[in-house]
Amino acid sequence: MTATLPERPTVLDELPPMPATAAPVILPGLLAGVGLTQRRVPAWITDPDLIQSILAGHVDIPDDLNPEALS
Repeated sequence: MTATLPERPTVLDELPPMPATAAPVILPGLLAGVGLTQRRVPAWITDPDLIQSILAGHVDIPDDLNPEALS
């Protein structure tokens, strides 16, 4: 017989439950990652090569540096 350790609590265990009436949230990065939407490029990036790298998914811009992703 093999003994198993009990599951450890995770960060998600600390979150309050989602109300039944809440609308589902789909992160823009997830949609862009699976190719359903185009990646957003911040207006402050002007280098064409960097823009192409972002659009191709080679460079990821965090949301806190991309105010357009928050809207």
